[in-house]
Amino acid sequence: MNEPTRYVESGDAKIFMRQDGEGPPLVLTHGLGDDHAFWDPCIEFLSKHHTIIRWDVRGFGQSSKPPGPYDLTMYAADLRAVLDALEVERVHLAGLSMGGVIAQKFLLESPERLKSTTLVSTSSEISEKATANWRRLADRVESRGFGRIDASRSFAEGFAKAHPEIVDAAGAQTASNDPAGYAAGARAVSDYHLTADLAAVRTPTLIIQGLADQHTPPGGSVKLSRAIPRSRLLMIPEAGHSLPVEQPVLFTSALLAFTGAIEALE
Repeated sequence: MNEPTRYVESGDAKIFMRQDGEGPPLVLTHGLGDDHAFWDPCIEFLSKHHTIIRWDVRGFGQSSKPPGPYDLTMYAADLRAVLDALEVERVHLAGLSMGGVIAQKFLLESPERLKSTTLVSTSSEISEKATANWRRLADRVESRGFGRIDASRSFAEGFAKAHPEIVDAAGAQTASNDPAGYAAGARAVSDYHLTADLAAVRTPTLIIQGLADQHTPPGGSVKLSRAIPRSRLLMIPEAGHSLPVEQPVLFTSALLAFTGAIEALE
């Protein structure tokens, strides 16, 4: 695992990945509209204790953007291809929002590859109303593009007011995406129902949720924590959907305490 960046072949896509640091491998998976750089505020701390593997989900960042449709099984296969290419057998896996849904799918399909899972600002199922909303968004972006995006809802209200430059950068990041790739990603996570299946999970799981999350209400994390038998739920006051950006020290401290405890028991 010496190359800092590389591309990995997975089906009809080339998946971009980056490595930083040393130690037990920790994979970070970004959310819809972002790429591996979303995790930049956390890398200095995390890379002191882990080999950090970040990847751009197909359709986003520097990964290729083949025509859709995409689905969760495809995303999980892409992640397996990354791990296989790196010859990594078992990892700690963390994912935020869409990345958290991908992490759940990987957890269900390949539990033998995981030491632990950390799910951030995500849920285990989606309502019919939300499904319709996501599909309308996908159709609109695909046909009209993005336009100017106000990303303030991705953060806690107080943080957004105090850091308009970060909000503007988040909006610009979303608007820089390929519309077709973004739409395919939005459709891929527009309809999932994993709650019942998660009852069989035995992998240690940490769930981190901001109480001021305007995109994924905290109730979804409560349901998620009840579904996974060996999970722990950490609720963060005054934190929104982009919790690792808003509170990187708190987030990395919680994650490292969790993965460190798992490593101590290995």
